[in-house]
Amino acid sequence: MTDDAFFRDFGTRWEAAWNSHETDRVLELTHPDIHWNDTVFWPQEIDGHAALRGYIDTIWQVMPDVEFEEVQLFTAPADGRALYLFQQTATAPPKFGTDQRAVTYGCDIFLGFTDGLLSNYLAQYEISDMMRQYGALPPRDGRVGGQYLLSLLGRGDWRERR
Repeated sequence: MTDDAFFRDFGTRWEAAWNSHETDRVLELTHPDIHWNDTVFWPQEIDGHAALRGYIDTIWQVMPDVEFEEVQLFTAPADGRALYLFQQTATAPPKFGTDQRAVTYGCDIFLGFTDGLLSNYLAQYEISDMMRQYGALPPRDGRVGGQYLLSLLGRGDWRERR
């Protein structure tokens, strides 16, 4: 049963599990057959605990001090879904050789639950802003959308290509 009380409790446990930096605590909240979609960070969608463990462990390696704080929990109990809007704070990965910190927003989208455990997940967050804050990407300098991304590839201003 997914009602507002279920989602409130799940959101609280979700944040505590991630902030514990203990992979098993996160896995305890997910169904063994979890479908996980975070292709912002990971190269492909993930199915099952074994693959999810590798993903979570990699997060701790890349951002060992990452912290999450709930901004708002949006629920759709009749549909069995919720959206956990968070603020994420982390120091740049060690390979950047800097102690820059980034603060960004994102969403954990809970698309389905089985037996009280998260079984279908989608992540959405802005990784390019995080990378700019770390000093790994140049400023946007007023470029919008794909124009900025193309500039990173050295393809110039999209307006020049028309």
